[in-house]
Amino acid sequence: MMDDANKQNQPRTHWKFPETAKFGRVIPKEKLYSQAGANAELKKLFVEQVTQIKWAYKLAESTINLSKTEQVHELEVIHIKLKSQTLDEKILTAIDKAIPHPTLFMLTRDTKEANTTEQEIAYQAAHKLRTLTQSNKEKWQQSAYLKSQWLVPSSQHVAPLPAATSLESLYNQLLEALMPLGFQGAKNLQEPKSTYEHTKPLQEKRSLEDKLADLAAIEALNKQIKQIKVKRDKEKQFNRKRELNDQFKALKKQLAELIGG
Repeated sequence: MMDDANKQNQPRTHWKFPETAKFGRVIPKEKLYSQAGANAELKKLFVEQVTQIKWAYKLAESTINLSKTEQVHELEVIHIKLKSQTLDEKILTAIDKAIPHPTLFMLTRDTKEANTTEQEIAYQAAHKLRTLTQSNKEKWQQSAYLKSQWLVPSSQHVAPLPAATSLESLYNQLLEALMPLGFQGAKNLQEPKSTYEHTKPLQEKRSLEDKLADLAAIEALNKQIKQIKVKRDKEKQFNRKRELNDQFKALKKQLAELIGG
């Protein structure tokens, strides 16, 4: 669910896309229903939460002069105008299922402040990875969604797209920019001690996939910690309560290590 919880951990991001990449084609909801195999519940979410879906930009060799790779042939920027203040991620998953390319979602919503209505913008994306089955059929896997803060767009917030050598490089940098603030995605290593030099911390270079795996592990650990805490707080038997508290502390330590201290 796209909401303002954990807002402090979300980056403030807003990109200016090249005019050459502008596409501006409205995508009918019915077409997405068909391609995503939407059930009644999903259709209801679309109706309640979405005003319009537009294929806003196509980032491709022909539009921004970056070479495609085996993984990223082109990158689609999908603009979703919200009817509500939040967006269920089931909607994004359905759209991603219908589009056989990496995607970046540009979300806009109207918000009222001091009797005036302003438009806010946020970005959300999952890392989509193209694989082939044994029968050579294309299959897409994706990570959990990364998201930015909602902000009122202004000239001070707009940034050009990152410099990149390929569409895949651009895609990875956009995803990196949506990583939670303060998330290091790296472990500290130690150099061997030297006679002439104090030990220095080194940061291990980690791939996007490694960082996303860490974020997934963090989410799973947070879920476990909540479950253990509930059990511990309800437990009446002293020895069992102590066991649960030890588990709680061990999980909290693992979480601190993954977050980076």
